[in-house]
Amino acid sequence: MSTYVVMAPPEFKDLDGDPRQTDRLAFVPDRFSFLAFLFSIIWLLVHRMWLVLLGYLAVTLVIETLALSVGPEAMGIVALLLSLLFGFEAQALRRWSLERKGWRIIGIAEGSSRDEAEFRFLYKTAVPVAPVEKQIDQQQRPHRSPIVPRVGSEQVVGLTLGPETRQ
Repeated sequence: MSTYVVMAPPEFKDLDGDPRQTDRLAFVPDRFSFLAFLFSIIWLLVHRMWLVLLGYLAVTLVIETLALSVGPEAMGIVALLLSLLFGFEAQALRRWSLERKGWRIIGIAEGSSRDEAEFRFLYKTAVPVAPVEKQIDQQQRPHRSPIVPRVGSEQVVGLTLGPETRQ
C-alpha cells in the first residue's frame, strides 16, 4: 500500500464546492520513482520542474567532472548512485516544486494505486449521507427526514439524529 500526499492548486477553495475542482488535485506518491531513476531529465521535463532540472544538471556536471579525474569506473558508479539518489528524492522534489508554485497540502491518502487513494481520500472527506432505510421499514412507519445538526452554516460531520433519537 502506498501513501500519497494530496496537494491542491492555489485557486482551489474546498471539497464542498464544485466537484469539477477535484480533478485538479495532485496525488504525489511518497515512494521511490522508478521512472525518475531511469529517465531523470525526461521525468523532470514532463513534470515541469525547471529549477530542479537546472540543479540536477549542475550537480551532475560537477560530479561527472570530478569522477573523470578518478577514472571511468568511478564515473559509472557515481552516475548510478546519483540516479539512485534522485529516484528516492524525486517525489519530494516534486512536492517542493508544487509548493513553490503556491500549491498546498490538504491531506494524505493511502491506496494500492493512485485511483484507489483518490477514491479513499474523496470518500473520507465527503459529507456523510444518511443510510437508506429498508423497504419494510418504510411501509411500517412514515418516512421522516433526519435532523442534521449544524454549527452556524457548517454541518456537524458524523452526527445525524434520526426520528428514533429525537426527544
